[in-house]
Amino acid sequence: MPKLEELYLYENSISTLVGIEGVPALKKLHLRHNKIEKIEEEMPPLEKLEYLNLRANKIGSMEHLERLYAFATLTDLSVINNPVE
Repeated sequence: MPKLEELYLYENSISTLVGIEGVPALKKLHLRHNKIEKIEEEMPPLEKLEYLNLRANKIGSMEHLERLYAFATLTDLSVINNPVE
């Protein structure tokens, strides 16, 4: 899926971002209402990612969110309704 720019994975019981590879053009990733607790260090390089919706997951620490600073193009991040809030 090298040309995929937007991916909706709403309410799919996803618990990790590891494994999202092969989408180099991805700009928007919607992961609302899943079971993500942390952002792993092994996250795939999503060099064009601009928008990430992690609303209503289970992220409990700012430490995990700080790993998202690696994505220089990320300008819109939603983490409301997470324990970290």
